[in-house]
Amino acid sequence: MYELNCHGVIPGCERVIRADSQAEVMRRAVMQAKQLGVETITQRLMDAIRDGMHESARH
Repeated sequence: MYELNCHGVIPGCERVIRADSQAEVMRRAVMQAKQLGVETITQRLMDAIRDGMHESARH
């Protein structure tokens, strides 16, 4: 399982996004950013999401 604590990565986000794959965490993070009003998903934001993501023990 992979997770991203999006606080400090996506403006206004206080969630921890979890999914079985890195691609799904990325997809959910992009959706969350858009819901929070981020109009343009920049390469810098994508890199920050990727850098903030880590593998976690499955609960």
